[in-house]
Formats: sequence, C-alpha cells, structure tokens
Amino acid sequence: MKSSPLLVNGMLLLVAFLWGVGFVPQRLGMETLDAMAFNAWRFGFGALSLIPVFFFMRLKFSAFKQLNTIMGGLVLGVLLCIAAGLQQISIGMTKLANVAFITGFYVILVPVIGLFVAHRYPIITWVGGFFALIGLALLSGFTGELGLTDVGVQGDLLALVGAVFWALHLLAITYYVARYNQFALAFYQFVFCTLISAGISIGFEVRVIPTDNMGYVWALVNGILVVGIAYTLQVVALKQAKPFVAAVIFSLEAVFGALVGYWFFDEVLGLYGLVGALLMLFGCILSQLPERDKKKAHPHAIV
Repeated sequence: MKSSPLLVNGMLLLVAFLWGVGFVPQRLGMETLDAMAFNAWRFGFGALSLIPVFFFMRLKFSAFKQLNTIMGGLVLGVLLCIAAGLQQISIGMTKLANVAFITGFYVILVPVIGLFVAHRYPIITWVGGFFALIGLALLSGFTGELGLTDVGVQGDLLALVGAVFWALHLLAITYYVARYNQFALAFYQFVFCTLISAGISIGFEVRVIPTDNMGYVWALVNGILVVGIAYTLQVVALKQAKPFVAAVIFSLEAVFGALVGYWFFDEVLGLYGLVGALLMLFGCILSQLPERDKKKAHPHAIV
C-alpha cells in the first residue's frame, strides 16, 4: 500500500533527527567501549528490538527464508559495517558537528557514483558539489596543508571515506528494497553488521566488553532509537520515497548533529565552521535540484 508523500517525508525527517540525536550515545559509549565493539553491541540490540515488532506485525516467516533476501541483507550489512565503523572511529577523533556534516556529504557522492552506472548530471550538480567541498574544508579547519598528523583532520578524513560507503549503502537499499521484503532486509543487515563488527573488535580491539554498565545503557539507547527505529524507517521509507527528496532530508542529520554537539558537549564550530556548514547544506541541496524533473520522468531510477 502506497503511503502519502507527507507521511513518507515525515519518516525521513524523523530518521534524520534520530541519527543526529544518536551521536550523543555514540560519543558517550566510546568512554567504555572501542568503536567496533560499540557498533557490535548497538546493532545487536537493534536487531533484537525488531523481533517483537515482527511478531506484533505478524510478518510471515517465509519472507526471511529467501536466499536472495539474505544475500541482499549481507551486502547491506557489509556496507553498513564499514560506514558505521568509520563514523564511530571518527567520533572519537573529531567534533560531532564535523562528523555529522561530513557524513551528510554522501548526498553529493550519490550522483558522482551514479556516473559509473551510466547516469549523467548537469553542470549545476557539480557546482553544488564544489560548494560542498569548500564547506567541508572550512568545517574541518583546512588551511592549505594536509596536516595528516593532526588527529582531528584524520577523524574528518575517516568520516569522509565513510560518507562514500553511506552513499553506496543508500543506493544498495534503493536497489534491494524494490525487490525484497524491507523488514527482512533491515533485520539481516543489522545481524550481519553485528557479526562482522564483533569479529573485527575481538581481533583488533581491547575494550570489547563495556568497562561499566553505562556502556550497555548507551549501546541499548542507540540500538533502539538509531538502529531499531531510524535505520528500519530508512529502509521502509526508501521503498516509496524519491531518492533526491530522501537525500536532501537525510542531510538534515548534519544540522541535528551540530546542535546536539553544542548542547551536550559545548562544541562550537566558530565563524569558519558555521560558514562551512552553510556551504555544505547549500551545496547538498543545490546538487539535488536538477534531479527533480528526472525523478518525475523516471520514478524508479536509483539515483
């Protein structure tokens, strides 16, 4: 059954809000857990939180037994693990506002990646990308030198690489959700992300188990709000939402992330950071505007 555009866009906005607010438990969780360990716990809790929902919705078990659905969930889980892992590591290295805005940069990367699947975009799309790049540089405190030894810049770079995988993850969801059960895909991507994150954590990290009970609390809070609710709504909404509308609304995660960074951790962007943030938002929105007519003509296009 097709939902109204208002309802779908409302879900997208709620996703962006929960993602932005979710940066708080993600930052606090790093006090007791290493990055991949925290992801393993939060995605594990998120997967578990869906089980009673599935029983309440009386979903047919047959939807979860299809091999193609499981394989689709595996692909989504791998992409999610990489993207979320890089984001979580970067949270421990740079400001929440930086991570939030740079993560939102994937909006620009979607049409760029689209070039490799024979999609072409007008010049205004690339102008938007140029503005976003300038904004990213200002937000990250870039002064003309790479400064790769600076921990904050390294965190920004990790978040930027993560943005590439967020873009791939969005495109993959759009592809698979049109073919298989969206709830089964959401569940399997959480399960595989949990397993892969746990394996990496056990092999390379020290704090695999929380050093105090608050680690479980922050992982549970994030697992329910961000994973169980937000990521599941993302999959559900992308079954009907136009990709360019979803991308623009999702970019508001950056605004919410900057606000919670200011409110909870007294992080101030400064004048250059604020200008950079505005340029990134402007570039993200500008790059999507030319796609409006194309999406109406081709409602099933991926990008």
